[in-house]
Amino acid sequence: MSDSDSDASIEPPTHEFADSTLTATEPPPNPLMESLKQEIDLFDKLYGKQRGFSETHGKEISRAERKREGYISTTLTYGEIKFETFAELMNILKERHGAMKEDGGVFVDIGCGIGKPLFGAALLHKFDKIVGIEILEDLYKVCVETMQHWTRHVKPVLGEERTQDMQFSFLNNDFLIADWSDADIVFMNSTCFNRSLMIDLSAKGKALAPGTIVVTTTKRMVGPAFDLVEELQMEESWGD
Repeated sequence: MSDSDSDASIEPPTHEFADSTLTATEPPPNPLMESLKQEIDLFDKLYGKQRGFSETHGKEISRAERKREGYISTTLTYGEIKFETFAELMNILKERHGAMKEDGGVFVDIGCGIGKPLFGAALLHKFDKIVGIEILEDLYKVCVETMQHWTRHVKPVLGEERTQDMQFSFLNNDFLIADWSDADIVFMNSTCFNRSLMIDLSAKGKALAPGTIVVTTTKRMVGPAFDLVEELQMEESWGD
């Protein structure tokens, strides 16, 4: 455009749009989850809508008992892990850390809530013994009730050979008092455990055999008796 008085026009820029179709793509299939379709279905029979359970069932039971009994310690805050996430974790223990290469062993859940990791572990591996320790009585009772559903609805599907030698033990007790020294794998949802409790748990854990795997969430075991071998992120849910 010059300095003369000639007429000038400014054309707005033009945009051309090609015809397009937007489609939502499905996430790629997860090979592990594809191989565990039966186990996922059986877990849902234990903890899903068929039993009238919502996703917050355990939280609600825990909250009600703590309110009724006047328990105020934050270490009793309820948290749980989803079966799919737990299955990924157990697979990592097997593939990366040499766990569960053969049938057998003892699985212990410290503060087991309504028992999801216990029955999840039983679906994922043929343990000799599965032990859950829970101090809140109402949560402990759900574990006992779930055992009845396991016997009626899950054992017939898995078969006698898969389940006949598997023993379950539910302890309504303080896990600092109960004996869990025979564990091969210890799971504890320890996010809300304070440092004092982790120190006490670590002291008690010294009785574990060398090579025992201890899985914690957020808060680690302390002291030279325990070596950190891996950290990872996983999805879990929490109440108040």
